[in-house]
Amino acid sequence: MAIEAAAEGSRTLIVSTDPAHSLGDAVGVRLSRRPRRLPIRRGTLHAVEVDAAAVIRDWLSTHSSMLEDIALRGTWLDADDVNELIGLTLPGIDELAGLLELARFGRSGRYDLIVVDTAPTGHTLRMLAMPDALARIAEVFDAMQDKHRAIVAALRGRWKPDAADDFVRSLAADARELGALVRDSDRTAVTWVSLAERMAVEETLDGLRVLVKEQVPVETIVLNRFIPGDRSGCRFCGVRRRHQVASAGLLVRRLPSVAGRSFPVKVMLDCPAEPTGIRALTRMGSGRVLPVLAKSAPRGPGLAKSVDLSPWGQPLGQPSVQDLTALTWFGGKGGVGKTTCAAATALAVAAAAPDRRVLLLSADPAHSLSDVLKTTFSNEPRKFPDGPGNLEVRELDAVLALRRAREEYASAIDALFDRAIGSSVDAAHDRRVMHGLIDLAPPGLDELVAILEVTTLMVGDGSGTWHHIVLDTAPTGHALRLLEMPALILDWTRALMRIVLKYQPVVGVGSLGEVLLTLSKRIGALRRMLSDRALSRFVLVTRAAALPRAETLRFLSALSSLGIHVPAVIVNVVGQGSCRACRGAAADERREIRLLSRAVAGKTRPRIILAPAVIPPPEGASALIRWSGRWRLLTAD
Repeated sequence: MAIEAAAEGSRTLIVSTDPAHSLGDAVGVRLSRRPRRLPIRRGTLHAVEVDAAAVIRDWLSTHSSMLEDIALRGTWLDADDVNELIGLTLPGIDELAGLLELARFGRSGRYDLIVVDTAPTGHTLRMLAMPDALARIAEVFDAMQDKHRAIVAALRGRWKPDAADDFVRSLAADARELGALVRDSDRTAVTWVSLAERMAVEETLDGLRVLVKEQVPVETIVLNRFIPGDRSGCRFCGVRRRHQVASAGLLVRRLPSVAGRSFPVKVMLDCPAEPTGIRALTRMGSGRVLPVLAKSAPRGPGLAKSVDLSPWGQPLGQPSVQDLTALTWFGGKGGVGKTTCAAATALAVAAAAPDRRVLLLSADPAHSLSDVLKTTFSNEPRKFPDGPGNLEVRELDAVLALRRAREEYASAIDALFDRAIGSSVDAAHDRRVMHGLIDLAPPGLDELVAILEVTTLMVGDGSGTWHHIVLDTAPTGHALRLLEMPALILDWTRALMRIVLKYQPVVGVGSLGEVLLTLSKRIGALRRMLSDRALSRFVLVTRAAALPRAETLRFLSALSSLGIHVPAVIVNVVGQGSCRACRGAAADERREIRLLSRAVAGKTRPRIILAPAVIPPPEGASALIRWSGRWRLLTAD
């Protein structure tokens, strides 16, 4: 889309707000946080990858003195307290940084069109909700400034707005502007990209339901990697296309009831070779996007309903009790099959240790475990009809977990200030400000609080609930942020604890100290678990293609720097059909697997596990168990 718009004379910018940043890999150009012109034959096209940490650092360097003035005016904190909190509260706001950069590029007037490559579903929806979060931050600063206004008005008889008031109003105005931008159909249009697979269709419908509710304009839906009709003679391609057409038809039929109306649904035809670089992307976008017309599966002599392929390598075998760790994380690029691999592994773990309690847990905001296991799950752990008796499944409600933490924090703040009435502290204003401080906590706190809520129930001293937890995480960038979050939150809680202890003679510690101490202990325990390979491991899931390989290697390097053990990389959906396109894809597949194997050999040396392509993808306990039984261990060619 961006290349076509630029070729037609539009000054176009492609912006990646996904923290995993694969845009540079896709266009074949090394990108940074500053727009770089791409080498296209006609038109003007720039690309940029948003560096969220750098954006926030720049924002803080510009506004830190103003933030410090407001906090010093509006709280009983001193300059050291304020500087410590300002330095800890805002790093890592990927979604907010993305929106701030989009607004900046839009105001620059340099571009006619901005195309945004967002993070996968759950965190894209969070980014679109960021204007409300920014508005809450403005309210916190306004509460701080309000105390100063009251004091000055009492001393001088009136209050005259100053630069701090202008800053707070500007922040609130930015929140309103961004909120209006994402809902303005004249300026914003969402193209939802998915796959013609049942699980992807269910996630698409869930996402569209939220977008429609939030009045975010959706223009069209594109189903990627759709098998052309002329490849139906290949058994593998024919079965795959059959299921794709059925899934596309399901999407078209359910759209009106789920989203309230229909949307144009188009398909992007499959490219046998992964399109990377400007030329390949230009060819891909030229004449390969077609409207969904067929609503019934193709028919042909002997066309099977399903097909599965066996990859090469040695049989992997089922895990033994000695192989198991207390916590097994699954992560990788969006769409590679993390949830399916996590579910299959949880079933294998439960079978290997029937006398131990196992929990399969989803921490991805776009929960898919219900779709994979064909049972509806929720925040409450539950067994499912076809599953083993020692396995339960839970889809984390991170919002609920954070709400509980907020309520606990708010109660502790109220108790703290109830004792402070009559002291030198201006309780009415400071109470309001302290209530708002949790809104300045690093984002991802909701997911971390939810994880802590579960991991504290693990069997340690014999009093816990779970012996093993298999955890399905959000895609790469946000899974990494979640793993980095314990260190950030630990610093944040310790900073608040130091402040509370510092002012203990004035207001005492009370239950606020207990809340912060408990949170600090839980985070410390999780950090120790993450770095202990006997207790925790991270399994990466990828596919045999250049872009997933590049993202996987970056993720592996980041996990290594965090001291997190990665014993295995699962290459999912291995195997192709027999037609000419499939034979070419199979050669590319083998080459990519060899490149991945060589790249990881000098790092932590994880095993390479090959998981076979199955059409349709395995769903339900029986299918997942059969599928994981055919995983293979990569051997030297």
